[in-house]
Amino acid sequence: MPSAYFSLQLTFAAHYAIAAGVPFDVAVARCTNLRRRLHLWGPSGAEQWAIFLAELRKVSPDQAALLSTTLKFHEARPPLAPAPTFGCFSYDSPTAAGVLRVHFMPPEGLAASPLAAVAVDALRHELRAMFQHVRSAHLEARSVMGVSWLYNLQAYTRLFPQVFVESIQPVSGPLHLNGSSTWGQVLDWRQQVKPAVREELLRRLVGMDTTAPWRVFPLQPQMATCDVHAFHDLFT
Repeated sequence: MPSAYFSLQLTFAAHYAIAAGVPFDVAVARCTNLRRRLHLWGPSGAEQWAIFLAELRKVSPDQAALLSTTLKFHEARPPLAPAPTFGCFSYDSPTAAGVLRVHFMPPEGLAASPLAAVAVDALRHELRAMFQHVRSAHLEARSVMGVSWLYNLQAYTRLFPQVFVESIQPVSGPLHLNGSSTWGQVLDWRQQVKPAVREELLRRLVGMDTTAPWRVFPLQPQMATCDVHAFHDLFT
């Protein structure tokens, strides 16, 4: 996965840099999720991230060298701090306003798609375990929010409370491309680049609006939100 996925992101960044008239390393920071993939997110990763960008500046625009540099940093990436996961699901601790953000990331080694019909009960069991934990560990949680391309898929939305599903709407305002809420659609459940999505994304780069580069992706992220009690009522 890393080689094909990183190559596509570097190609995307190179196109954006030329179209927007910005340095390549600026494009990488704005338009890729490499910082997260290299485990350099947050203050603890700031110094190494700056070193990585400096290395990219040295070899740009040589795509082969850019990919080699990225793979080198990926190989040497620091371990992630342990975080609670519940199968395919995880969450961010509630914000000051009590908003709990949910995430979906299939673990490695699965034998079949986690969104297949036969997996619905297993996924709901994972959500039940997560929200039982949330209910006891985060009394401050007031609402649940998700932002992802996955909300375009009925195979995903069928897992959630109806009021949450009914709230789904396009994300308003600028979108960040430094996570998986948009880039995730490029990968299948094996974490391999989807050839058809790759080709469609590359085809659409020609018409990129540099003020809204996320719009070249085939599926746009959607947002859903509702009161946390809807999840507690369904899953706990």
